[in-house]
Amino acid sequence: MSNCNTDVVTSVSPEARPLDHDEQRTFRLILLDAIASEAMGTLSTGVFLAGFAVALGADNLAIGVLAAVPFSVQLLQIPATLLVERLRARRDICVWAAGIGRVFLFGAASAPLLPDATGVTTLIVSLAIYQGMAAIGGCAWNSWMRDLVPAAQFGRFFGRRTAATTAVSIVLALLGGALVDMWKSHAAGQEALGYSILFTLSAAIGFLGVWLLRLTPDRPMAPTRHEAGALPLLLAPLRDANFRRLLVFLSSWNFAVNLAAPFFAIYMLKTLALSMTAILGLTITSQIGNLLALGLWGTLIDRFSNKAVLGIASPLFLLCMLAWTLTGLPWMQPMLFVFLVGLHILMGVSTAGVGLASGNIAMKLSPPGQATAYLAANSVISASCAAVAPILGGLFADFFASHQLTLGFTWKGGHENLTLQVLDFHSWTFFFGIACLLGLYSLHRLSFIEEPAGTTDRLLLRHLFLEARRSVHSLSSAAGLLRVVRLPPWLVRT
Repeated sequence: MSNCNTDVVTSVSPEARPLDHDEQRTFRLILLDAIASEAMGTLSTGVFLAGFAVALGADNLAIGVLAAVPFSVQLLQIPATLLVERLRARRDICVWAAGIGRVFLFGAASAPLLPDATGVTTLIVSLAIYQGMAAIGGCAWNSWMRDLVPAAQFGRFFGRRTAATTAVSIVLALLGGALVDMWKSHAAGQEALGYSILFTLSAAIGFLGVWLLRLTPDRPMAPTRHEAGALPLLLAPLRDANFRRLLVFLSSWNFAVNLAAPFFAIYMLKTLALSMTAILGLTITSQIGNLLALGLWGTLIDRFSNKAVLGIASPLFLLCMLAWTLTGLPWMQPMLFVFLVGLHILMGVSTAGVGLASGNIAMKLSPPGQATAYLAANSVISASCAAVAPILGGLFADFFASHQLTLGFTWKGGHENLTLQVLDFHSWTFFFGIACLLGLYSLHRLSFIEEPAGTTDRLLLRHLFLEARRSVHSLSSAAGLLRVVRLPPWLVRT
């Protein structure tokens, strides 16, 4: 169930035995479900969701709420973990949660048939329930896959799975973008119906995934010992001074980034007036930059430290965010698309480093035997800050839309005066600049974190590589932001 964007890592035997018939069938079902879930997510999130909201006439607050939903529902993974441990029926929980959630994709697809305000509200509520149920089902899926996939075969299986889902995501994104642009050219004034078709198709593919999940075998869960309550576990990390400093850095960073990043696609659609195909091409460019940079960042983490990588990747991302404010300048327009291509590549590179190093340092600073509590606290606090930021952005967007801040240099002399505009803050670009300033505060907090010498267990580092390689279907045009605040898959079993 790749909709939850999590995978399970176990140790890989040097010598993998051949698969028997039942294992081959199990692997095939899991692979097909991953492809179906990836196709469903590609057509119902990311740039398509942003375009759907714009076509429905959503105001800035509604867009901010939509951006906050994927982060907010991550909090459901904590009660979902308790549900899995109590009922101990992982396949049933996963299938029912996925099935119920995907029904609401049809609800989202019906939004254009309703009055404007009702349609937008229907879209938000439907997506919230869909993604919330996906978070619940994802917990069951993680534990289920951990016991189901043989350790000796995991490496080859996951490589094949990642290659297949990545290819499907790229192809469907481009086809979907072309379909939307074609629909706009032939059905002027009915743009929202084009997105409705994509969401309906997404729901149909999602139910194919539910059927595949139902066919996939399950195994009995291993018995577990009695654990302490959730509240004492979540409070324990707050008593650790060094980990508390890490929480301040990650929560402030997620707030700063998500104040602006979820609106990149909206800005390109509404202000820069780019086509859907062009925006999806830029998004894929960002993902490619993310993939290509992982090897470099991993090498630097091994050779130096996670904190050192964060000290490089985080400022690079902030510079990219500040560079977005240049896209509205008159002298930038002739080379705008080329500039955006380079900007998306650098954003993909930087988010790869931030995602990899931030997840790794959180694991590294978690004491042995207490990783569950520490990483759960990190996920809850970071996700909360990430959810609040776009809502605040939507609330204040109308204020900034009626204000403008410019800076230019004028050369006077001769027959003509020459003015070069170097700064033009208006509407969303205000948020890009403010987010950059808040990000500088996060970098200041990073300097107080103490990271012990040595590298983290290579199995955990490998898990982070695999996590960071996945594109994230959110309203952001840069891949990898949601992974920073998501609960690691092995937290569902303590």
